[in-house]
Amino acid sequence: MGKVIELKGSVLSLSVLKVYSDEIKQVKKNLEQKIAQAPEFFIGLAVVIEPEVDALDATFLALLVEFLHQKQMMPIGLRTANVSMREQASYAGLAVFDPVKKAENRAEKITEPASQGALFIEGAVRSGQQVYAQGRDLVIRGSINPGAEVVADGHVHVYGSVKGKVFAGNSGNTEARIYAQKLDAELVCIAGFYQMAEDFKPEFKQGLVEVRLDNDRLVFHKLV
Repeated sequence: MGKVIELKGSVLSLSVLKVYSDEIKQVKKNLEQKIAQAPEFFIGLAVVIEPEVDALDATFLALLVEFLHQKQMMPIGLRTANVSMREQASYAGLAVFDPVKKAENRAEKITEPASQGALFIEGAVRSGQQVYAQGRDLVIRGSINPGAEVVADGHVHVYGSVKGKVFAGNSGNTEARIYAQKLDAELVCIAGFYQMAEDFKPEFKQGLVEVRLDNDRLVFHKLV
């Protein structure tokens, strides 16, 4: 008999859904608004729910999980130390994860560098195209047009204008960064943490900008 199954180690990029309200209607309304901005991005998106409230109604998680499934997202777990919420998670069919322990400082973080040289793209990435630099950095000497998507397991460097979607650290590398000369993107994402165009401050849309991840949020910094 030939090979039946194979179990291999892998790093899966997950998005964390932080919940700051115990009102399920309010949470669903805000999610609707976010999903409407880039519907394709959320299809099949694996999500870990992380409540930032002290307690939730007994039906909250079940209703939230049902809603996420309706939106074609994939809720896979709950991250919390709260005992009652962990019990709710089991009823909602979610895995339970312990809260992430923050490192004392950034020097303690261990990251795996890209295993290959960077993938170079000489021209523009056109609308409808997707470029994926698997296991390495991505360098684009042209622009990223609206409707285009670039993805890298490492860093992303763009020497033109960014108007599409940019994903760095796609395999879970939280130290990956995005560099762009003109960042007017539809969406930027590092290791599953993303920010939409409407949330960009105007000062970061011109000039060389670095985007990095710090404490589960994207930080923008002008370099020139």
